[in-house]
Amino acid sequence: MGEWNYSGGWINGMLTNMAIPGNHEYDVNRVNPTAEEQKTKKRHLARRWRQRFEFPENGPNGMKETVYYLDFQGIRFIGLNSMDDREAQAKWLETVLKENPNRWTIITHHHPINSVSEGRDNPELREHWQPLYDKYQVDLVLQGHDHSYGRTGLQLQRNTKRKASHQSAGGTVYAVSVSGPKMYELKAKNEFLRRAAETQLYQVITVEPKEIRYQAFTATGTLYDAFTLRKNSRVGGPNELINQIPDTPERTGSAKKD
Repeated sequence: MGEWNYSGGWINGMLTNMAIPGNHEYDVNRVNPTAEEQKTKKRHLARRWRQRFEFPENGPNGMKETVYYLDFQGIRFIGLNSMDDREAQAKWLETVLKENPNRWTIITHHHPINSVSEGRDNPELREHWQPLYDKYQVDLVLQGHDHSYGRTGLQLQRNTKRKASHQSAGGTVYAVSVSGPKMYELKAKNEFLRRAAETQLYQVITVEPKEIRYQAFTATGTLYDAFTLRKNSRVGGPNELINQIPDTPERTGSAKKD
């Protein structure tokens, strides 16, 4: 938490912050663990999480302030906890998506739906969450964990045999990014990506009534990836994705394993 506050500096005092927990916010070495906890090695959320953050308490029971949503200027922002019960969150998520009055929906969670780094995969997220993203036409999903960068086009469920009628919609854009300097190797086959990198990036995302403008910059401020997501004038119609990738080579193949 100290590093979080130090790195954010004045930004944390000026801008709204939506934090969601990942693997480094969980620990098996909790103070005074029970015998069952010692046996199962179950990981626990850092006790200072809820002491440090003030988030809406509208998530599932037992996951308050780690799973939540908030509405702001026509956007429903949803934070999910990819370290906790994914199935229970899916039940909650369906209600939150079904009863969403906003024009845009943006979801964030730590582990990616489709991992972009070598040796990683999260099938439970695809099983429990991605069908809901398709069904309710989530616009953008922001993820981390993989220590590399990967951004898709409009993507629908592709890892199960079941074919649902809602797949006629345009799909969701998924982005995985890392802002720190520690990199992992990209998977050899990431055919679903439109842009990838083994370099640290940060994003500037502008949301307007009819479009989302997304830009990813390197640490030195060079534009590396960009697209515009345009909302269909027909209610329920698919979004239009306009890729605006700059004419620069992909930064891949330079990461070192550790």
